[in-house]
Amino acid sequence: METTSAALFISISLVVFGISFYYFTTRHKERMEIIAKGLSPDHFKGQTNLLPYLLILGMTSIGIALGIAAGTVVSNILQLEKLLTITFFVFIGLGIALISSYALLKRMQKGN
Repeated sequence: METTSAALFISISLVVFGISFYYFTTRHKERMEIIAKGLSPDHFKGQTNLLPYLLILGMTSIGIALGIAAGTVVSNILQLEKLLTITFFVFIGLGIALISSYALLKRMQKGN
């Protein structure tokens, strides 16, 4: 059993190393080719802006939570099947949250 565990650990480590090595070397080569074609090296600095993703994640989470709450209230008031009503309102809340986050992001980009 110990031999199998060691072999599994070694093979998983090699797979992780191989994937990360391939990712980083390919990324470096692509960047060097783009720089050689005339793009400024400063273009790659500060590329990770996670604020739009965090905004979308936050708004979708709020939309799902409001959908669950609205579905529960409506299913209790109208005496409907609870699972179906909650599922319906979750998707409605998620859709509204995604549309509103799109509009907010578009407005933020227009301001810049």
